[in-house]
Amino acid sequence: MEMQARVLTRQELPGFRPYLLPGTAAAIQRGDEDLLALGAVSGRHALGAVAARLTEDGEAALTDLFVDEAARRQGVGTYLLGELVQALLELGIDQLTADYALKGEDLTAMDALMTKAGAEPQFRARSFRADSRDYHDHHLLGTCFTSQYRTPEGVIPFFQLSPQELEELEEAEDIPYVLSWPLLKDRAVPDLSVATVRQREARAYLLAEESADGGFVLLAAVRREGSKGSDFLAMLRELLNRCWYWRGGDFPFYFSAINEHTERLARSLMGDRCQIYEEHVCAFLLDDGADEL
Repeated sequence: MEMQARVLTRQELPGFRPYLLPGTAAAIQRGDEDLLALGAVSGRHALGAVAARLTEDGEAALTDLFVDEAARRQGVGTYLLGELVQALLELGIDQLTADYALKGEDLTAMDALMTKAGAEPQFRARSFRADSRDYHDHHLLGTCFTSQYRTPEGVIPFFQLSPQELEELEEAEDIPYVLSWPLLKDRAVPDLSVATVRQREARAYLLAEESADGGFVLLAAVRREGSKGSDFLAMLRELLNRCWYWRGGDFPFYFSAINEHTERLARSLMGDRCQIYEEHVCAFLLDDGADEL
Protein backbone atom coordinates (compact mmCIF):
# COMPACT_ATOMS: atom_id res chain seq x y z
CA MET A 1 0.00 0.00 0.00
CA GLU A 2 1.37 3.41 -0.97
CA MET A 3 1.21 5.81 1.98
CA GLN A 4 2.05 9.41 2.76
CA ALA A 5 2.45 11.15 6.11
CA ARG A 6 1.03 14.54 6.99
CA VAL A 7 1.86 16.78 9.93
CA LEU A 8 -1.47 17.30 11.65
CA THR A 9 -2.54 20.91 12.11
CA ARG A 10 -5.95 22.30 13.01
CA GLN A 11 -6.77 22.34 9.28
CA GLU A 12 -5.99 18.61 8.93
CA LEU A 13 -7.59 17.66 12.23
CA PRO A 14 -11.18 16.83 11.13
CA GLY A 15 -10.13 13.88 8.98
CA PHE A 16 -7.92 12.35 11.68
CA ARG A 17 -9.86 13.10 14.86
CA PRO A 18 -11.19 9.48 15.11
CA TYR A 19 -7.58 8.27 15.52
CA LEU A 20 -6.57 10.68 18.29
CA LEU A 21 -7.26 11.02 21.98
CA PRO A 22 -9.52 13.99 22.78
CA GLY A 23 -6.68 15.67 24.67
CA THR A 24 -4.37 15.31 21.67
CA ALA A 25 -6.99 16.70 19.31
CA ALA A 26 -7.49 19.66 21.65
CA ALA A 27 -3.73 20.28 21.75
CA ILE A 28 -3.59 20.29 17.93
CA GLN A 29 -6.53 22.69 17.84
CA ARG A 30 -4.67 25.01 20.24
CA GLY A 31 -1.46 24.72 18.23
CA ASP A 32 0.63 23.40 21.14
CA GLU A 33 4.28 23.54 20.08
CA ASP A 34 5.33 20.64 22.32
CA LEU A 35 3.09 18.16 20.48
CA LEU A 36 4.01 16.43 17.23
CA ALA A 37 1.23 14.55 15.44
CA LEU A 38 1.31 12.78 12.07
CA GLY A 39 -1.43 11.19 10.00
CA ALA A 40 -1.10 8.49 7.34
CA VAL A 41 -3.11 8.63 4.13
CA SER A 42 -3.47 6.44 1.06
CA GLY A 43 -4.94 8.44 -1.78
CA ARG A 44 -7.81 10.35 -0.17
CA HIS A 45 -8.30 7.91 2.72
CA ALA A 46 -7.00 8.48 6.25
CA LEU A 47 -5.40 5.34 7.67
CA GLY A 48 -4.44 6.34 11.20
CA ALA A 49 -2.39 8.73 13.29
CA VAL A 50 0.51 8.90 15.73
CA ALA A 51 1.47 11.61 18.21
CA ALA A 52 4.16 12.35 20.77
CA ARG A 53 4.61 15.05 23.36
CA LEU A 54 8.05 16.65 23.62
CA THR A 55 9.70 17.24 26.99
CA GLU A 56 12.10 19.94 28.08
CA ASP A 57 14.95 17.45 28.51
CA GLY A 58 15.08 16.49 24.84
CA GLU A 59 12.89 13.39 24.97
CA ALA A 60 9.43 12.50 23.70
CA ALA A 61 6.53 10.41 25.02
CA LEU A 62 4.25 8.53 22.67
CA THR A 63 0.66 9.55 23.37
CA ASP A 64 -1.31 8.17 20.41
CA LEU A 65 -0.91 5.39 17.85
CA PHE A 66 -4.10 4.20 16.21
CA VAL A 67 -4.68 2.51 12.85
CA ASP A 68 -8.07 2.31 11.16
CA GLU A 69 -9.50 -1.17 11.62
CA ALA A 70 -9.84 -1.64 7.84
CA ALA A 71 -6.14 -0.87 7.33
CA ARG A 72 -4.59 -3.04 10.03
CA ARG A 73 -1.93 -5.69 9.33
CA GLN A 74 -0.78 -3.74 6.29
CA GLY A 75 2.24 -1.99 7.80
CA VAL A 76 0.49 1.26 8.69
CA GLY A 77 1.57 1.21 12.33
CA THR A 78 5.19 0.54 11.38
CA TYR A 79 5.05 3.32 8.81
CA LEU A 80 3.57 5.84 11.25
CA LEU A 81 6.09 5.05 13.98
CA GLY A 82 8.95 5.25 11.48
CA GLU A 83 7.80 8.64 10.23
CA LEU A 84 7.47 9.86 13.82
CA VAL A 85 11.01 8.69 14.62
CA GLN A 86 12.42 10.52 11.62
CA ALA A 87 10.54 13.71 12.50
CA LEU A 88 11.75 13.53 16.11
CA LEU A 89 15.36 13.01 15.01
CA GLU A 90 15.12 16.11 12.84
CA LEU A 91 14.03 18.01 15.94
CA GLY A 92 17.04 16.73 17.88
CA ILE A 93 15.03 14.28 20.02
CA ASP A 94 17.03 11.15 20.81
CA GLN A 95 14.71 9.09 23.03
CA LEU A 96 11.07 8.03 22.81
CA THR A 97 9.05 6.40 25.59
CA ALA A 98 5.73 4.60 25.31
CA ASP A 99 3.13 3.61 27.91
CA TYR A 100 0.07 1.69 26.70
CA ALA A 101 -2.69 -0.48 28.15
CA LEU A 102 -4.13 -3.15 25.84
CA LYS A 103 -5.06 -6.82 25.84
CA GLY A 104 -5.09 -9.84 23.56
CA GLU A 105 -4.08 -9.37 19.94
CA ASP A 106 -3.87 -5.58 20.28
CA LEU A 107 -1.28 -5.91 23.07
CA THR A 108 0.69 -8.51 21.11
CA ALA A 109 0.70 -6.29 18.01
CA MET A 110 1.84 -3.20 19.91
CA ASP A 111 4.60 -5.12 21.71
CA ALA A 112 5.80 -6.47 18.36
CA LEU A 113 5.83 -2.97 16.89
CA MET A 114 7.81 -1.57 19.81
CA THR A 115 10.25 -4.48 19.67
CA LYS A 116 10.80 -3.90 15.95
CA ALA A 117 11.54 -0.27 16.77
CA GLY A 118 14.30 -1.35 19.15
CA ALA A 119 12.45 -1.22 22.48
CA GLU A 120 11.93 -3.92 25.10
CA PRO A 121 8.34 -3.68 26.40
CA GLN A 122 8.05 -4.33 30.12
CA PHE A 123 4.98 -5.10 32.20
CA ARG A 124 4.14 -2.14 34.45
CA ALA A 125 0.71 -2.79 35.89
CA ARG A 126 -2.70 -4.26 35.34
CA SER A 127 -5.30 -1.87 34.01
CA PHE A 128 -9.04 -2.13 34.49
CA ARG A 129 -11.91 -1.13 32.23
CA ALA A 130 -15.26 -0.64 33.94
CA ASP A 131 -18.56 0.38 32.33
CA SER A 132 -20.59 2.74 34.50
CA ARG A 133 -23.84 1.01 33.46
CA ASP A 134 -22.71 -2.05 35.43
CA TYR A 135 -22.39 -0.08 38.67
CA HIS A 136 -25.76 1.61 39.04
CA ASP A 137 -26.64 -0.85 41.81
CA HIS A 138 -23.18 -0.91 43.43
CA HIS A 139 -23.39 -0.42 47.19
CA LEU A 140 -20.52 2.10 47.24
CA LEU A 141 -20.65 3.72 43.79
CA GLY A 142 -24.28 3.51 42.71
CA THR A 143 -25.28 6.92 44.06
CA CYS A 144 -22.70 8.57 41.76
CA PHE A 145 -25.07 8.00 38.87
CA THR A 146 -28.16 9.59 40.41
CA SER A 147 -29.41 13.09 41.09
CA GLN A 148 -29.33 12.28 44.83
CA TYR A 149 -25.52 12.36 44.90
CA ARG A 150 -23.95 15.16 46.95
CA THR A 151 -20.31 16.32 46.86
CA PRO A 152 -18.45 15.44 50.10
CA GLU A 153 -17.11 18.29 52.21
CA GLY A 154 -13.56 19.23 51.29
CA VAL A 155 -13.67 17.64 47.80
CA ILE A 156 -13.49 20.18 44.99
CA PRO A 157 -12.87 20.11 41.22
CA PHE A 158 -9.30 20.87 40.25
CA PHE A 159 -10.20 24.13 38.52
CA GLN A 160 -11.30 25.57 41.87
CA LEU A 161 -7.86 25.20 43.44
CA SER A 162 -6.32 28.58 44.21
CA PRO A 163 -3.08 29.71 42.53
CA GLN A 164 -1.33 29.19 45.87
CA GLU A 165 -2.63 25.62 46.17
CA LEU A 166 -1.57 24.82 42.61
CA GLU A 167 1.86 26.33 43.20
CA GLU A 168 2.29 24.20 46.32
CA LEU A 169 1.44 21.08 44.29
CA GLU A 170 3.93 21.99 41.59
CA GLU A 171 6.71 22.39 44.15
CA ALA A 172 5.79 19.42 46.36
CA GLU A 173 8.64 16.95 46.79
CA ASP A 174 6.50 14.15 48.24
CA ILE A 175 4.63 13.44 44.97
CA PRO A 176 6.18 11.02 42.44
CA TYR A 177 6.94 12.89 39.23
CA VAL A 178 4.99 10.39 37.08
CA LEU A 179 1.85 11.30 39.08
CA SER A 180 2.53 15.02 39.40
CA TRP A 181 0.37 17.88 38.24
CA PRO A 182 3.21 19.58 36.26
CA LEU A 183 3.69 16.42 34.16
CA LEU A 184 0.01 15.63 33.61
CA LYS A 185 -1.69 19.03 33.51
CA ASP A 186 -1.65 19.15 29.69
CA ARG A 187 -3.60 15.86 29.59
CA ALA A 188 -5.87 16.11 32.62
CA VAL A 189 -9.28 17.77 32.31
CA PRO A 190 -9.56 20.21 35.26
CA ASP A 191 -13.37 20.06 35.20
CA LEU A 192 -13.24 16.31 35.81
CA SER A 193 -10.18 16.02 38.06
CA VAL A 194 -10.77 16.47 41.79
CA ALA A 195 -8.83 17.22 44.97
CA THR A 196 -9.31 17.01 48.72
CA VAL A 197 -8.30 20.25 50.41
CA ARG A 198 -7.43 20.60 54.09
CA GLN A 199 -5.78 23.59 55.74
CA ARG A 200 -5.49 25.30 52.34
CA GLU A 201 -3.45 22.47 50.80
CA ALA A 202 -4.44 19.73 48.37
CA ARG A 203 -3.84 16.63 50.49
CA ALA A 204 -5.06 14.16 47.83
CA TYR A 205 -6.18 14.27 44.21
CA LEU A 206 -7.38 12.27 41.22
CA LEU A 207 -6.53 13.42 37.69
CA ALA A 208 -8.59 12.25 34.72
CA GLU A 209 -8.64 12.67 30.95
CA GLU A 210 -11.03 11.65 28.19
CA SER A 211 -10.33 8.41 26.30
CA ALA A 212 -10.64 7.85 22.55
CA ASP A 213 -13.77 5.68 22.96
CA GLY A 214 -15.81 8.36 24.71
CA GLY A 215 -14.84 7.29 28.21
CA PHE A 216 -12.38 8.51 30.81
CA VAL A 217 -8.94 7.51 32.09
CA LEU A 218 -7.70 7.93 35.65
CA LEU A 219 -4.23 9.40 35.12
CA ALA A 220 -3.12 9.72 38.73
CA ALA A 221 -4.27 8.98 42.26
CA VAL A 222 -2.26 10.68 44.99
CA ARG A 223 -2.64 10.67 48.77
CA ARG A 224 -0.28 12.84 50.78
CA GLU A 225 0.44 13.22 54.46
CA GLY A 226 -2.65 14.55 56.15
CA SER A 227 -5.09 12.66 53.93
CA LYS A 228 -7.55 10.09 55.25
CA GLY A 229 -8.14 6.53 54.19
CA SER A 230 -11.61 7.46 53.00
CA ASP A 231 -10.38 10.24 50.71
CA PHE A 232 -9.86 8.01 47.68
CA LEU A 233 -13.40 6.67 47.70
CA ALA A 234 -14.86 10.15 48.28
CA MET A 235 -12.89 11.59 45.36
CA LEU A 236 -13.67 8.62 43.12
CA ARG A 237 -17.39 9.14 43.68
CA GLU A 238 -17.06 12.82 42.85
CA LEU A 239 -15.00 12.11 39.75
CA LEU A 240 -17.46 9.49 38.48
CA ASN A 241 -20.37 11.83 39.09
CA ARG A 242 -18.65 14.62 37.16
CA CYS A 243 -17.91 12.21 34.31
CA TRP A 244 -21.55 11.13 34.37
CA TYR A 245 -22.79 14.68 33.82
CA TRP A 246 -19.97 15.53 31.41
CA ARG A 247 -20.88 12.61 29.15
CA GLY A 248 -24.63 12.85 29.76
CA GLY A 249 -24.95 9.15 30.53
CA ASP A 250 -22.95 5.95 30.85
CA PHE A 251 -19.30 5.68 29.91
CA PRO A 252 -16.26 3.36 30.10
CA PHE A 253 -13.70 4.15 32.79
CA TYR A 254 -10.05 3.06 32.79
CA PHE A 255 -7.50 2.99 35.60
CA SER A 256 -4.25 1.20 36.45
CA ALA A 257 -3.10 -0.55 39.61
CA ILE A 258 0.60 0.20 39.97
CA ASN A 259 1.12 -1.81 43.15
CA GLU A 260 -0.48 -4.67 45.08
CA HIS A 261 -2.37 -2.33 47.42
CA THR A 262 -4.10 -0.44 44.61
CA GLU A 263 -4.82 -3.68 42.75
CA ARG A 264 -6.53 -5.13 45.82
CA LEU A 265 -8.50 -1.91 46.16
CA ALA A 266 -9.51 -2.01 42.49
CA ARG A 267 -10.62 -5.62 42.69
CA SER A 268 -12.58 -5.02 45.89
CA LEU A 269 -14.40 -2.06 44.34
CA MET A 270 -14.97 -3.46 40.87
CA GLY A 271 -15.37 -7.17 41.61
CA ASP A 272 -15.94 -9.23 38.48
CA ARG A 273 -17.68 -6.41 36.60
CA CYS A 274 -14.55 -5.12 34.85
CA GLN A 275 -12.20 -6.15 32.04
CA ILE A 276 -8.50 -6.48 32.82
CA TYR A 277 -5.78 -5.11 30.53
CA GLU A 278 -1.99 -5.02 30.83
CA GLU A 279 -0.04 -1.77 30.88
CA HIS A 280 3.36 -2.04 29.21
CA VAL A 281 6.11 0.58 29.07
CA CYS A 282 9.25 0.90 27.00
CA ALA A 283 11.89 3.38 25.95
CA PHE A 284 14.39 3.32 23.12
CA LEU A 285 17.10 5.45 21.59
CA LEU A 286 15.89 6.69 18.24
CA ASP A 287 19.26 6.30 16.53
CA ASP A 288 19.25 2.60 17.38
CA GLY A 289 15.78 1.90 16.01
CA ALA A 290 15.49 4.37 13.14
CA ASP A 291 17.12 2.15 10.53
CA GLU A 292 14.94 -0.84 11.36
CA LEU A 293 11.57 0.81 10.81
